[in-house]
Amino acid sequence: MAWKVLPRDVKKYLILSTISGLSFTAIIASSTLGNLLDFPIEKVGWLFSFSFAIQALLTYFLGRRFEKVSPNLGLFWARILFSFGTLIYALCTNVWLFAFAQILVSFVDVFYPSVVMYERAVFVPKYRESTYSLMFFFTESSKAVVYFVFVFILSKYVSGVAFLRIVFLLLFVINVFYAFSFIRILPRVKRGSDLHQDHVYKPTSAKIFLRFMVHQYLAFTSFGFSSFLILSYYLMDYFGLSSNSPFLFEMIFSTTVATSIVWKAKLKLPADVNLSVGLCLLGGSFLIMMYPNVYLFFAAHVVMGIGFILWLPAKETIKTTISPRELGRWEGFFQGLNIFTKVFSPIVSAIMATHIGYKYVFMLSGVLLICSWLVAIPAIKWYRQNHIAVTQS
Repeated sequence: MAWKVLPRDVKKYLILSTISGLSFTAIIASSTLGNLLDFPIEKVGWLFSFSFAIQALLTYFLGRRFEKVSPNLGLFWARILFSFGTLIYALCTNVWLFAFAQILVSFVDVFYPSVVMYERAVFVPKYRESTYSLMFFFTESSKAVVYFVFVFILSKYVSGVAFLRIVFLLLFVINVFYAFSFIRILPRVKRGSDLHQDHVYKPTSAKIFLRFMVHQYLAFTSFGFSSFLILSYYLMDYFGLSSNSPFLFEMIFSTTVATSIVWKAKLKLPADVNLSVGLCLLGGSFLIMMYPNVYLFFAAHVVMGIGFILWLPAKETIKTTISPRELGRWEGFFQGLNIFTKVFSPIVSAIMATHIGYKYVFMLSGVLLICSWLVAIPAIKWYRQNHIAVTQS
């Protein structure tokens, strides 16, 4: 078990990262709030697109700076802005406050390169994939427990907009604490370009690395089209479920990921195999969603959870192994590109769902995931040939 051999600072980070997992609740709750406040799905899509346009510009221009400043500072500001965004959501009564809250909350994406560089410097290279698996076990376990409380306990006493306001206030409090933990509690990394002392610096060719970054971009774009903007409106408007149904939907995903602690370590498969199998399962989950049946729709999230826990730790492990020292500028560039794509994906997916049907949105996400796997093949081959040598160096 990797937990026993991890440094104390890494353990602290993994435990506190549960707050990051719980913060995903804002994505679910904001789309649900827009629905309950009677904002049409296309209007909410335009609001999300506007906020993403601002983020894309900031992420692109800040990319190189992420390498020179401490990731701790970037993560502090990311969480402070996020926390005040959730506070405004809790007080939201009109579309303008909704838009302002969305801009602040989504600043977490702008500072995503700080997350990647912080983890590259802190995580022990030998245990990277198992560390990521543990991190997602902690985050998804906490989400499963909290969402169970939301769906089966809290919703019995309060519902609708009032239910969501309580959720947003909880997110505000825990994210203020999380922000200051990067200053006072968690280990300090001086610059984004810093590497872990045990890191074996053996990057692949620029062509292979950039193709793998395109793979990450296409996968994130796939998730962007079938975001919780689409999922929450689909559950509530198409199937006629209540406002807590998106939380139930995500609870199934979180529970699936959390239970992976029982079986994933026994697989003992290399990261390249986990990445390929995970992508197949993720693509398959979107194909299942195309069939308009509420039980199959929830079952698809079980498949998605299994695929996610295989794909994401493997993706981060391979990326960190093959990346150049200047990872920050490339993460900044591709994150900016990803956010720029989100300028269009919310409104495009909303229009597709409204005029031709939700199933075509899910089909598009599945196709994008298949394309992302094809683009990643050179990096998968390189890692398969070199990961043993890198580990033993």
